[in-house]
Amino acid sequence: MSRFALALLAAAALAGPAVAQDARNFNGPFVGAQLGWQQDRQSLTTGTVPPATIRAKGDGFAYGSQIGYDANLGSAVIGVEASITGRTGTNRFPTFDLEAGRTINLTGRAGFLATPSDLIYARGGYSNARFSITNPAGPSENRDGWTVGAGFEHALGRNLSARVEYNYADYGDDLLPGAGGASRLNYHRHAVMTGLNLRF
Repeated sequence: MSRFALALLAAAALAGPAVAQDARNFNGPFVGAQLGWQQDRQSLTTGTVPPATIRAKGDGFAYGSQIGYDANLGSAVIGVEASITGRTGTNRFPTFDLEAGRTINLTGRAGFLATPSDLIYARGGYSNARFSITNPAGPSENRDGWTVGAGFEHALGRNLSARVEYNYADYGDDLLPGAGGASRLNYHRHAVMTGLNLRF
C-alpha cells in the first residue's frame, strides 16, 4: 500500500471520532442560564367618550435559567424547554405604575443544522408572567399568554453551547374600572436573550 493511501487511512481514523462527536451535538438533556434585554409594552385605552389610548414601554435587564431536552435527528433538531426569568424596570402611566415580575415559559423548538455545530431554530409555546400595579399599591396577577421566537445556537464543545434568540410574548388584556367606563389594558413583550447550556 502506498504512503499516500496510508496517510488517507490515518486521517480518516483521526477524523472519525470528531465527526461522531459533532453528530451528538444538540442531543440529550441540558441546563443553563440566560440574560439579556427585555421590553414590556402596554397600552391603556380609556372608557371615556371619545376613548383615548395611552402607551407605555419600559426596558429592563432580564435574567434566568432553563432546563430542557433536544433530539438530534441528523440534519434537524427538535426539543422542549422550561425556563424561568425575572427582570428589572417599571412601566409608568399617568395614574399608576406597572411592574413585571417572574415569567415561566414552556416551549417547544425545531431547527436545522447549518453545520454540525450551528443550529438555527424557531421556538413557541406557553408563557405565564406576573404583573403588579404599584404607585399606588394595587393588585398583582399571573397572566397566561403565548410566546414565539427564533434563535441561533453554537456548540462550543461536546458539553457546552451558547445561544442568542429573540422572543415575542402576548398576555392578552384586562378591563379596569374607571371614571367614564372600563378601560382596557393590554400586555406585550419583546426580548433579546443570550444563554449558555451545559449538556449531558
